Amino acid sequence: MKLLLASTLIHAAAALVPPGAGNARSCLHSSPPTNWELGERTRVKLVPGAQPKKLRKKQRRSRSPMLYPCETANGEECWLHVPAGQSHLSERTDEIHAYVTEVDVDDAEGDILVLSPTRSEQTDRAPVSGPPNGGRLLDKLQKNDPVEGTVLRMLTKDVALVACRGVYRKAASGYRRQAAVLREASDLAVGDTVNCYVRLVEKSSGRLTVSRQHVDTGSLRKERVAARLRKQIKRGTLAPGKQRVATVINYVGDFLQVDAGGILADIDAPDEEDFSEGDRIMVRIESVDEQALTATLSYVSLDQLEEGE
Repeated sequence: MKLLLASTLIHAAAALVPPGAGNARSCLHSSPPTNWELGERTRVKLVPGAQPKKLRKKQRRSRSPMLYPCETANGEECWLHVPAGQSHLSERTDEIHAYVTEVDVDDAEGDILVLSPTRSEQTDRAPVSGPPNGGRLLDKLQKNDPVEGTVLRMLTKDVALVACRGVYRKAASGYRRQAAVLREASDLAVGDTVNCYVRLVEKSSGRLTVSRQHVDTGSLRKERVAARLRKQIKRGTLAPGKQRVATVINYVGDFLQVDAGGILADIDAPDEEDFSEGDRIMVRIESVDEQALTATLSYVSLDQLEEGE
């Protein structure tokens, strides 16, 4: 009877030793004894193709967490404790950040090391299987679409980061819940719920900007143009003496109304040439009003261009 009991205990301990590549060996034989402390952090990688085991064998039909064979950053064999509902971690092929939750020592089989994924691995990187409950994708949003936001944190005194309810973006590992930048939010606090409208969607970067008021498409374009002109002034590309291409908007009497990259101006039309709407001409910047973001322009003829060369 004693012999049978000892044999059973040995087999139970052997079941918790993760399989290594080639012949299975315990931590005692494959590496020096572990000196891990509870809570110590490291990175682990799952052993490809290895079968997991239940943490509590008596509850086979329950949602009991699973133990997955893996290796630490220094090649030591261990087990990764994957909580119920976080099975997506078992499909990871890259390194997983984890911390030590249990260290058992067996005289016959060596050290048995159990780690758990960090909180960020379990929550921040957990993908969503799909936009649930009629959720919307970021790249399908249009200007002025209504969005309900909850303030996550204040980025500055009057700029908030809000979580957009029911809005998701497609990521490599699944769908992610979408957050957005909300300006003019100085009266809000963390946790407040606010009704917003889509202002700007940047599909390439996955950024979303929302507003508490309906967005006027014309004013939004003016803001973009103004921002671009300020950058040009700062870089020195919008300065007196510089030349640029302009588009004729209208031809009225002796004047040409042109758009020179966001600068609207009237210039004297030369008598010897005829122009029509949409023609491209060359103009010279005579003066710049940096506050009003306006400029005085003059027409540059083909002869003047050749002389400049």
